[in-house]
Amino acid sequence: MVSMAALLASATVMPAAAQDVRARVVAGETAREGKGPMRADQREDRRENRHDRRDDRRDWRADRRDDRHDRRDDRRDWRADRRDDRHDRRDDRRDWRADRRDDRHDRRDDRRDWRRDHRNNHRYVRHDDRRWRGNHWRSEYRYRAPVRYVYPSGHRHVRWNVGHRMPPAYYARPYYVDYRAYHLPPPPYGYRWVRSDRDVVLVALATGLVLDVLYDLYY
Repeated sequence: MVSMAALLASATVMPAAAQDVRARVVAGETAREGKGPMRADQREDRRENRHDRRDDRRDWRADRRDDRHDRRDDRRDWRADRRDDRHDRRDDRRDWRADRRDDRHDRRDDRRDWRRDHRNNHRYVRHDDRRWRGNHWRSEYRYRAPVRYVYPSGHRHVRWNVGHRMPPAYYARPYYVDYRAYHLPPPPYGYRWVRSDRDVVLVALATGLVLDVLYDLYY
């Protein structure tokens, strides 16, 4: 039989072991309770980090889109500038060609005028007359000017010579001279005697070319 002392010893040991188990359980629960809030904070931090990275990627993509748009705009501006340059060069070439055509037309007109004037020159012959010597009217045969001579607006006195070209203002209708009144040589077709101060000039109405001059007809 088990003695009374052994029974009392076992009864004393068993409550101590139970207390150790209970202490371990309480400690484990306390540890789990302590780790619980830390893990939640870590998860929240990871979520925020992921959101930040997503935001960064979105910003980076937006920046790339802006850069692409800027490059496209730059390329469009460059192409527009090239088009403008090409148009300007084309316009310059057109203007240059038009100027060349105008110059050719002017030269042709001058040649036609010269030929026409040259043909008419053969029809005009100034007869000999004692009233003039060469292109100078003798002083004893001069005429009194019927009216005071007024130069065309914006012009001045010019001593015209054969071969000069008179501006149209000098041989306008008010300056016509009646060649019959002074017994001047008849003008060829397309020519007129006109007054230029004290002189009379035979001029082509179409071109202004001076064919003949008699100086000092008037006093």
